[in-house]
Amino acid sequence: MRTMNVDIQLRTIPIPLALLINTANAFMCDIYIDYGLTRVNVKDYDEMKMGLVTQNRNLLFNFDGEDELAAEGRIGMLFRP
Repeated sequence: MRTMNVDIQLRTIPIPLALLINTANAFMCDIYIDYGLTRVNVKDYDEMKMGLVTQNRNLLFNFDGEDELAAEGRIGMLFRP
């Protein structure tokens, strides 16, 4: 299991939710955003729509599975300024 902390305010243009979900779905590993007691499945549109909290500057991504390193790298690239 890998963890990545992302500052979502580094980019001047926000990432479309569909782009993040489609990118996550390209990988076999489980990808979650962790808010302490709450976890949101990045691959599930309904969970992302209802549970994604963007008031926090930082999002904590969790990757768990065989291609977690590749998924971490690709999602990390999305958030680069």
